Parts: sequence; structure tokens; C-alpha cells
Amino acid sequence: MDSFNNSIRITLTGTEITLVFSMLFLTGCIAMGTRSTAQEDIAAASCRALYQEVDAVIDTADVRDHGSSLVHGFPYFRTTRLLASFNHELNDESPQWLAWIGHMADLDAQARALELRNLPPSVLVQRKDTLLHELNRCRDLLITIDLVKPEHRARLRDIAHVPDDYVSWWQALGLYPLTAPIVAAGISAWHSKTRDIFATPLALLPVTGKLVRWKPLPTAITAATDASSLNNPFNAQEISGVLYRSRDPLGIPLPTSVELDKLFDKYAPVWEVDIVDGNDLIGLIRWENGPTVDTAHPTIYRKVSHTRFGNQVLLQLNYIVWFRARPGSDIYAGQLDGINWRVTLGPNGEPWLYDAIHNCGCYHEFFPSHQLRLRKDLPSSYFESPLLPQSAPEQQPLVLRIAHHTHFIQRIYHDNVESDQSSTIQASHPMLSEDYDVLRSLPSSEGYRSLFGKYGLVAGTERFERFLLWPMGIRSPGAMRQWGRHSTAFNGRRHFDDAFLIESLFERTQ
Repeated sequence: MDSFNNSIRITLTGTEITLVFSMLFLTGCIAMGTRSTAQEDIAAASCRALYQEVDAVIDTADVRDHGSSLVHGFPYFRTTRLLASFNHELNDESPQWLAWIGHMADLDAQARALELRNLPPSVLVQRKDTLLHELNRCRDLLITIDLVKPEHRARLRDIAHVPDDYVSWWQALGLYPLTAPIVAAGISAWHSKTRDIFATPLALLPVTGKLVRWKPLPTAITAATDASSLNNPFNAQEISGVLYRSRDPLGIPLPTSVELDKLFDKYAPVWEVDIVDGNDLIGLIRWENGPTVDTAHPTIYRKVSHTRFGNQVLLQLNYIVWFRARPGSDIYAGQLDGINWRVTLGPNGEPWLYDAIHNCGCYHEFFPSHQLRLRKDLPSSYFESPLLPQSAPEQQPLVLRIAHHTHFIQRIYHDNVESDQSSTIQASHPMLSEDYDVLRSLPSSEGYRSLFGKYGLVAGTERFERFLLWPMGIRSPGAMRQWGRHSTAFNGRRHFDDAFLIESLFERTQ
């Protein structure tokens, strides 16, 4: 009876799922400095049951977070394509191994906190904070018990991977070898048109409405604990030092929050948009009976990512904006639109590459610096050649000229206030900065909701093009989706978060 009184009860509409878990007993077991094998087995079994039943509730309520991938058989871990790339490079009990499992444990802890918060009102969770605390305790316990065994460590290496976001049986059903060349012809035509636009002198680019600029407000000032450090803006040498000093045992640069704010401030682009109507205004994502964009509060969403290049792990800065829609009646029109602009920093503290996608994973473009050049050994068949419409300017800040309606990038140039282009700007507005992860748990009238649903897709943003392009194997082409779920090529397979994406396409210049 005491165990029942200490249990956690979760009630789901139409179904009552009772998680009977003796917190008093488990807490006592975990706190003991030594414990018998029998006690460990009982505590571990209780923990596995807790994870299993919580997962059942999360999946039944459809609040699973898809920003990272579950690791089958290890419910207390989640992984990413970057972490999965280290699977078979680690020695047991090395600092690299401990860092690797630490990252996967952190990913699961973060995702579970969001999933529990996103449970709908129809699910009554008593002592939710305690439940999260016990899941964290269980994670520590199970890691200690499971990973003592060499066979478990070997199995973890084998299965800790991120599933491909392409659906192979769709490709088979859609006769991919026959349909892919047809799609490739359309992609080639768009590449050619894009190069023509970028070849047009900046002053001759058409302006249908009015040019309006948005630029993020500096955040390092409010985040810094040492105000004197802001008197000296980052240069390449200082950035290189930060990247080097902040490396973890896996070589992943992990700057402090203050250092990241300074980096984000330094490389923040200016968004110059041809405004025709409200669909061209940058805004803040809210949840009001569905996702909406509040254009009264222009916002830039920021996310840190990493990629591998040779024996280095490079830091990436992602800047994401949202528009209300891509309007119109063509097959590409639909609710919500947006752009992800990414800056990849080399170990020398300089940007090596800029690239961009729309938030559907579409229209991937690369803007290499003088540090990189396209590889000469790229495949020629069933392979989507990367689009390089222009080289990256060497100076900061950069201006991104954005077309109305399609929200295509038309040019990247250095923001010189004395240029003729500046005189054509009719308005300039500041932008607030937000962490991208807030989109995984947005306040709503009924609690919290993630912007992203199953497979990381944003419900209601489907495009008609999905009925034509499904043979390429991409789920709902054109729909907005969560970071980490972006397939970026119709011919071949390519993911925006592939750990070796840049290395597979580019090489260092001499």
C-alpha cells in the first residue's frame, strides 16, 4: 500500500495508464553507497518499467520530440547524426567514450523534459517534476549497470544511429530510376535560373514592393558577465582560441553562452526583404489553435550545430527566420515559410562556408569562402550537384537580399552603409533573438505544444508538390520541418545535419 501511495498516476482520455513506481524504494537504492546484485536488479527493472510506460504515454499522446533519435534498447539515450558518426571510433572507458554517452544522455534528458511538458490537458500528470527527477535518476543508474558489460557497449555502438529520412519503398514504388532524371531536369532548370539572378547587378534586381531590413539586436551585452570583454570585438585569432579551448574530448567546440552570444552577434546577417504584403514580414512563432507568425515581433531563432571536416569538428551558427506563408496557387504555396542561414567556422576562426535552406529543407545553396572549393570527384549519376550561386564576401556583416513571394535569396553582399543600395532601403527594424529550441514547446491556451509533429513535420504546412515528388522518397516535400529532419536533395540522399556533408562536397584550397 505504501508503494501505491508513492506511485505516479497518469490518466489518458479513454484509457487509464497507471505507472506504479516506488520512489521511496528506488531513491533509497540509488543513494546507497553499495548495493547487492539483487537490489541492483530490482532497481534496474523498476527503472526500465518506468521508461517503458512513460514512453507509451508520450507516444499515445503523440508528443514525441523528433529533434534527436531514440536509441533502441537504451531508452535513456538519444543521438544525432554528429554523435552517431563517432560510434566506432571510441575506446571503452576513454574520455571520448564518456563524453559520447554524456552527450546522448543530455539529449534524452532535454527531450523528455519537453515531452512531459507538452502532454495535453487530457493527460493528467501528478508530480510531473518528480517524474522527471526519477527518470534522470534512472538514467544514471541504468548507465552504470548496463555499460559495465562489454557486449552492451558494443551493441550501443552498433545501434546508436539516426534513421534515414528517405522512404526507400516509396522510391521503389515510384520507379525512382525512371522518375529521378525527370525531377533532376527541373532542378537543373531552377539552378540555371538562380545563377542568372545572382549574375544580375544588385542595382538591377527587381523590387516589386519596398525593401525593408531587419537586423538582430546585440545579445552579448545582456549576457556578458564581464562587460569589459565587450570592448574588444572578436577577431579571427580570438575566435580560434575560443574554439580550441572549448573543445570537449570528442573535439566538439562548446563555447560558453557568453562566447556564443558574441559569435552570433558577429556573424548575424542583415535580412533585406522585398515587402509586398504581410507574408513577406519576418515574425515570431506562436501557437494559437495552430502555428501562427506574429509579425509585430520580428524574431531570429538561433541554433548551434557542428560538422566534421577531416580530423576537426567545426562549429556552425544557424540563423532561422519565419514568414506567414508562401502565398499563391502554385504547387509550392502553403502556410508558413522560412529560411535557415548557416555559418560554418573553421578552426582558424574564419567562416569557411555559408549555406542556406528553406525550412522545408528545399533550395539548398552554398556560398564558399576562399578556404574551400568544390571537390572534383563528385558523382555524376543520381546525384544532385550542389548549387553555388556566388562566392562568399569576405567582410561582415553580410546582407541577404530576399525576394517577395518565393522568399528566395537573390544576392549576398557586404553591408556598406555608403553604397548606393543603402539609399533604396525604406525601413530598417531590429529583431529579437530566441533559442530555436523554444519551438519544441510553445505556450498555448491549453498548456504547451511543439511546433513539430510526427517525423518533425509542421502540421498544416503541406504543399501540393508532395503528390508529384513522393517517388523521390521525401516525406511531404515542401512542408516545414524540425531541424535535424531536413532532407535536402531529390536526387541521391543528403541531409542538412549530415556530419560529413561539407567534407563530402568540398575540399580545402591550397
